Formats: sequence, structure tokens, C-alpha cells
Amino acid sequence: MDLITAKSGRQYTPLPVDGAKGFPQSFSFVFEGKTYNFRLYVNIAAEVLDGQPDFLDPFPGERAYLVAQVERATLDGPSQLLFARKVAPELEYEFEEIALVFPFQRIARNNLNGQGAFGSRIIGGIARRWA
Repeated sequence: MDLITAKSGRQYTPLPVDGAKGFPQSFSFVFEGKTYNFRLYVNIAAEVLDGQPDFLDPFPGERAYLVAQVERATLDGPSQLLFARKVAPELEYEFEEIALVFPFQRIARNNLNGQGAFGSRIIGGIARRWA
């Protein structure tokens, strides 16, 4: 697994985002001994979707975007929500003890609420917030 290097120079461990599973999608990922539960979905206005070609690449402005939610699993109760917001390809997000980046976001229209190999690709990474 090749590391992802952000513009800041920080090295990120790739997340197992699978475009063929469609959006929304969820997965768990163990990082530095802690389990994080991820949920990724696309928020898009119906009128924006009507005029779009086969891919959202890049996302068309403020009316369509990728949203990431991250929870940390706990041993003694419900997961703790750490992060829930839209994510832009050019930004790094720091919270709690981790940082996230999603530098490449290409969603096939057919993967919105649908699965299949239509060409969706999201590159996401996780890193320690502090070195």
C-alpha cells in the first residue's frame, strides 16, 4: 500500500474506499490500535444531478459534494462521532488525534445509490495529527 503525500508533506495511509460499492458506503479501519468507522456519501441537489454528465469530476460547486463521517469505536458503549462534514480535495482535516485527506474524488452517476464498476474513484488517507 503506497502512502499518499498531501500538499503539506504529511504522509497518509490509504483508506479502503471502493468506488464499485457505490455511495453511500461504510467501512471500518484500524489505525494505530483504534477502530474508526467511516461513512461516505454524496450530497447533491436534484436539479444539479439532472444536468450532469456521467461523472461528477470535479463536483459542480456548492450544490454537490462528498461528505465524510468518522466515528471511533469504543469497547464499552456506542461509537463516538468525531467528524461529519463535506470534504474538498484540496484540504486536510485535523481532529482528535488523526488527520484525513481526500485528494481525488470522481463519482460515477451510476454509483449514486448503486453498486457496480462504473469508474468511481475516491482516494482518501488517514494520518497521525501530530508527528
